[in-house]
Amino acid sequence: MWVSGITRKRRQAVLAEMVTTAMRTGNFTTPWRAAPQVFEHYRNEAEILRELQHDWRTALAGAVYVAIEAGDGDLQHDVTRALARMNQRHQGTRRILQANADHPAIAQAMRKEQALLSSFTGMLTAVPSAA
Repeated sequence: MWVSGITRKRRQAVLAEMVTTAMRTGNFTTPWRAAPQVFEHYRNEAEILRELQHDWRTALAGAVYVAIEAGDGDLQHDVTRALARMNQRHQGTRRILQANADHPAIAQAMRKEQALLSSFTGMLTAVPSAA
């Protein structure tokens, strides 16, 4: 679906505000409740979670690529380092995704990501499911 640049920026801004609110309140399971303005741009939590997962996956893929290119050939170290950086940089987004890992909108993507990262690092634990 095509979305104008202005609309995309507005959607990203409202998501960033929601993530910031989640970090402040500690509510990662249903952060959209504390940021109802997000529903001016998204129809439901499934759309919100899919967008967050897409953003996370895109950022992580880029970070892994850069880490491998800049690395010294130790794939496990490079991927682990990229993941750690992304977890730190996008901590709120990651915590929301982990808290909602079993949501039908992102469950399959979360399982695939877990499998992929585990095959590289060999040290990741299972993605915690929502309580």
